[in-house]
Amino acid sequence: MTSLGHFAACRGGSRTMKKISRRQLLQRASAGAALATMGAKTPPAVASHQSSASIPEKTGFEWMRSIRLMIAEGYAPPFYPSFDYEPEKALEIARRINFNAIRYPTFSYLAFYPTQTKLPRHRELGDRDPFRRTVELFHNAGLKVVAYNPLNHPFMDVHSENPQYRDWMRYDAEGHPYVTSHFGWTEFYEGCLNSPVREQTLQAVREVVTNYPVDLMYFDGPYQGMDQRQHYCHCQYCKAAYQKARGKGIPLQDASTTWDDDFEYQHWLTHDVIEAFMQQVCEMVRQVRNVPVVYNDTGLLSGDWRSHAYRYVDGFMFEAADTPEEKLFNLRVGQSTGKVIWTYISSHTEYNRQHMKDKTVRGWYSTPLAGERLMLDAAVATAAGAGYCYWGLNRLFYEPKEVLDGPTIGGLKKVMDFAARHEALLQSVTRQPQVGVLTGAQTQQWYKGEKFVRENYRNYYYGAFQLLKDLNFDAEPFLDFEMTPERLAKYPLIYAPNAVCLSDAQCSMLANYVEGGGLLLATHLTSVADEFGRVRRDFGLTDVLGATLVSPEPLEMPDLYLRPIPPVLIAGLPWNQSFLQDPQVVVFKSKWPGLAETYDRGHRRSLGSAVIRKQTGQGIVIYVGSGLEAVYAETLNESVRSFIAALLSLLARTRTSNYSVSYHPGLSCQYAASREVILLHLFANTGNICKKLLVQESYLPVTNISVRLQVPEGRTVKSVSMLWSQAAAPWKIANGMIELTVPQVHPCELLRVDLH
Repeated sequence: MTSLGHFAACRGGSRTMKKISRRQLLQRASAGAALATMGAKTPPAVASHQSSASIPEKTGFEWMRSIRLMIAEGYAPPFYPSFDYEPEKALEIARRINFNAIRYPTFSYLAFYPTQTKLPRHRELGDRDPFRRTVELFHNAGLKVVAYNPLNHPFMDVHSENPQYRDWMRYDAEGHPYVTSHFGWTEFYEGCLNSPVREQTLQAVREVVTNYPVDLMYFDGPYQGMDQRQHYCHCQYCKAAYQKARGKGIPLQDASTTWDDDFEYQHWLTHDVIEAFMQQVCEMVRQVRNVPVVYNDTGLLSGDWRSHAYRYVDGFMFEAADTPEEKLFNLRVGQSTGKVIWTYISSHTEYNRQHMKDKTVRGWYSTPLAGERLMLDAAVATAAGAGYCYWGLNRLFYEPKEVLDGPTIGGLKKVMDFAARHEALLQSVTRQPQVGVLTGAQTQQWYKGEKFVRENYRNYYYGAFQLLKDLNFDAEPFLDFEMTPERLAKYPLIYAPNAVCLSDAQCSMLANYVEGGGLLLATHLTSVADEFGRVRRDFGLTDVLGATLVSPEPLEMPDLYLRPIPPVLIAGLPWNQSFLQDPQVVVFKSKWPGLAETYDRGHRRSLGSAVIRKQTGQGIVIYVGSGLEAVYAETLNESVRSFIAALLSLLARTRTSNYSVSYHPGLSCQYAASREVILLHLFANTGNICKKLLVQESYLPVTNISVRLQVPEGRTVKSVSMLWSQAAAPWKIANGMIELTVPQVHPCELLRVDLH
């Protein structure tokens, strides 16, 4: 099957672009990257962190890709505050609902096994070892056991009189301990990874992996604070360690602290403390027992200090997201790292608690055990190829058997049964992205522009992903700091949505990618700053984009319009209609032909080019001087969607697709295939408008969806079916495409095409 087809001919020219091989493209990109790296600027007095290239790839852990995990949460009943947990009852629940694994909490606020460390142990354990009993029972039943191990998760109760805690805490510059809340039981002192708590944590992990034959080690952390994680620790151990490493005191985070001070400290904390500890833990585990390692990396895109620690593990988990579309994006960007991905279903989300005074007291977790929200959560996880994690046992443990077998919890069993029944099928296919979405993790962490709204920056990359989905392009988001020439060469087209922070080496990789025949769509402030947020005088990609920056700060103004610059032909038709522009635009100059200009309707004037198209080497670049994808994320505006479709047609006129699905607001899809089968996942986020219902939503059906799927060359179609509804799907073949109408998606469907 083809992806984007052949690279397009230059518009208005008679010469068709010459195709080059993937090998030639890789050679050119690699050479450019090497030159760029040699000339790249490095921040002063900062050592490079250890490369992950030496970390061995683990094999033989394929079972973890299809996990159906029941989480026994140690921060809630039946483990805390009182200990009611019974291993036999947990196994009965797991069998009844068709889980294939349990996550046992070795430690949370307290240890739930007979630890010999100085960490606090639950008083009600007595001489029992419920952890060992759980491993024995589940293994005898053919089920897996995952050990949950927090790495400096807050546990030191502020009401405790344990004198050791004073030596383990994080402190501010005036000597006050940092305090955090968690589930609402009480408050906890935050622990410091440079203190003796580090060795106690390491000893606890060593105890677990040495003494219990678990199937997987799961880590939550490493943490260096929770509620107060943005504030630097000034304990005696941090002061001594930083003085030794950098020859200076810890920044005070006040007016006297420079950007360089902050950067140097954060680099040290991230690489020398947190990542170094994670590497130490993972290496110790693998020396003791050959089991996979997973950790919680929900903050992969947040700039969290532990977000890069995935380099040392075999997989990681995203907890949840605000929307199904965002969740699919999160899972796909996680998969782009090459790691196994898990996610919560049902959905580690709590209701809004608007009537409550104390918001630290948690509400009901995992409310939808049945119904459409659970199905939608499961459908997104299935579409992404992610493992299921149900949170948690606390929702099931106290229910009588008749409730476990009833219609409410029966919805959860239906999901687990579906995953079990189709496990081999779902693991046999691969996703086949046509576009790579360059995702600005560096921008999220470092950029501090005057008109940059950090908490909503995600609208750019989410919007780009949604646009491509709605235009029937399979897209794979990937992280900017994971960029390599080999990765870029995977994609016929790169979409860079407001990727502000790019290094010189990354800019050079993109330049060589385009020079070698790649297609690039870049928007807004892409490459205005280096990888650490330091603003350049001009675009780092100025030669590639064909644009010169007038000001690094965008202009914000109401009633701006995108107006075509005639004569313009898009998709073979005259394009002569203006439509509303993003009210935040970059002012730039270019000698290259403009496709559109920004028109200030209020002052009846043109603000200059808004969209330009340029050929570089054998590739083509389109630069859009605004964030239309963010507008789309916020509006689903049809004009924006049509305009981006037109720009994509200019990049690759002969694009052929593996599939096409008629557009319906809220309908998303995900394509995957093997030699024997094609799968097209459909899910409809058409929830009601009562958004106070943050957990339990009802959904409207999307009906009569036209679907076309390309038949692979040399193959014929054996059958077409719909797996969620367990129904046949009438179909026909026309011009090498399977054509059918899906009667209804409510809230999800999975099309299966079997091939001869």
